[in-house]
Order: sequence, then C-alpha cells, then structure tokens
Amino acid sequence: MEKQEIYISLPSNIVREIDRLAKQEKVTMDKIMIKALNQYIQNHGIWQQIFEKGEKWAKELGIESEDDIDDLIHEFRKEQSANKSSL
Repeated sequence: MEKQEIYISLPSNIVREIDRLAKQEKVTMDKIMIKALNQYIQNHGIWQQIFEKGEKWAKELGIESEDDIDDLIHEFRKEQSANKSSL
C-alpha cells in the first residue's frame, strides 16, 4: 500500500490517549490512527446507506414529517391491539 504523509494538530489529551493505546497494544501510534480512521470511514459508509434506505422508505410510505411517523406508530399499535383482542 502506498503511503502519504500528512501533518495534523491534535489536542494533547488525544495524543496522550493514542500513545497509551499504542503502548498497551504494542503498536505504533500510526497504526492506532490508521485503524481509527478506517473504522470512521467504514461507519460513515454504513450510516450513509441507512439514511438512504430510510429516505427511500419514507418516500414509499408518504412520510413527510415526524407527525406522519407518529400517526403510523399509533395506527400500527391500534391494529396490534385489535389483533390481540380478536384471538
């Protein structure tokens, strides 16, 4: 993997924590930072997919506001209650 150097400024408390973790795991601070950044990038992609699916479902269900969500929840609970009563 090709590497490129970058220079960033971090708060000293974060640097101390990265250093502590690196010593604990017996790896370099670079490895801790790379791992953290990879997790951030992966999580960002996952959350982006979740938001996109949510927007798609909202459009399909005609949800335009939080009130619409509230109405759907009440309607669902009412149906569930009615189904339990009929058993």
